[in-house]
Amino acid sequence: MTETDEIRRERHGAVEWVIFNRPHALNAMTNAMEDRLIAIFREANEDPTVKAMVITGAKGERASFMAGQDFSCLQNVHTTDDFLALEQRGEEVIEALENVRVPTLAAMAGACVGGGALIAAACDVRIAAPSVRFGFPIARTAGNCLALKCYVRLVALLGFAATKEMIFSARLIGAPALLAAAAVREVVAEDELLVRAQAIAEELTTLAPLTLWATKQAMHRLRDHWIPAGGDTDLLATCYASHDFQEGVSAFLEKRKPVWTGR
Repeated sequence: MTETDEIRRERHGAVEWVIFNRPHALNAMTNAMEDRLIAIFREANEDPTVKAMVITGAKGERASFMAGQDFSCLQNVHTTDDFLALEQRGEEVIEALENVRVPTLAAMAGACVGGGALIAAACDVRIAAPSVRFGFPIARTAGNCLALKCYVRLVALLGFAATKEMIFSARLIGAPALLAAAAVREVVAEDELLVRAQAIAEELTTLAPLTLWATKQAMHRLRDHWIPAGGDTDLLATCYASHDFQEGVSAFLEKRKPVWTGR
């Protein structure tokens, strides 16, 4: 599979489809995918014929939106600066998505974890199939933390208490809970998800584009006022440079339970 094969693009009328295409790996994110996504999101802003965008994951034996970062990409990353650079690259993907001028819709099924959950949270509209499992089981897997801006994105979507409970329980949230939190617009049958995504996207193309653009940008500006000036490098560095993080990655790749030491 080539780098470009990992992201598939389709065009249905005025709706641009971006499809994560690594179903054998539950569409887990690679470095090449991050580069390609940034380019696609920026290209969409240069094409006036694109009126809406749908983001989803290709279905393999199991449905999956995106199962987070491909841990094999972390094997050759060792220093704290390397990990902080990876974190920054992930932020560039999310910011490029948030700056897409047209409405964006995440059509979620199966695993929607880590970076996949952040991409879905960054979209303007979300719909889900009953199989969706959304969250960040990092307290059970890698032992890292999120950047402050990502925590703020989740709080804006779910609220403080639900975000903290999601991280502290290390459990994934199902479709009913997402719907109850208004984090998704609809829950639809698995075999209707993509058809419904196209229909909603087409509805969005009929609305005043400047109103939608101004509203999404206003929401981002309001949200970003929650981010303190002190930054989060100390938090990220403490987690990424820890023995626990190394243990978490090794345990995940070796398919065993990690042994946490708190150092």
